[in-house]
Amino acid sequence: MTIIEEMKDKKEGKTTKFVAFALAGLAAGAAVYYLFGTNEGRKTLNKAVDGVNGLSKTLKAQAEEGLQKASHLANRAKEEYHRVLHMADDARHDAMEKAGEYKEEAKDLTKKGLKYAEDLSSEARSKVDEA
Repeated sequence: MTIIEEMKDKKEGKTTKFVAFALAGLAAGAAVYYLFGTNEGRKTLNKAVDGVNGLSKTLKAQAEEGLQKASHLANRAKEEYHRVLHMADDARHDAMEKAGEYKEEAKDLTKKGLKYAEDLSSEARSKVDEA
């Protein structure tokens, strides 16, 4: 490709870009004129603004409702946590009481066993002494 051909291609590319830019500007200008320059356009713009405001209010209401639900669930979870914690504490106290009772029973049985062993030992000594 020669230099002249390259310059011609660049010029054509610039022209195409300029035309595309000019058409986009023209379309944007027409839209702005329609929305701000005509009564129908202003009505359309107002309807669009009202629609956006309505959507915003709806989204805000839904967000508040979602936050309330989340808060309610968090409170229920907290209550359940405390209920389970209380149940565990009660179970621990019950287990400690039972362990104390079993400990006392074991002491009593041990004393009875020792007494029985001493009595047998004494009886055996007396029989040995008699013989």
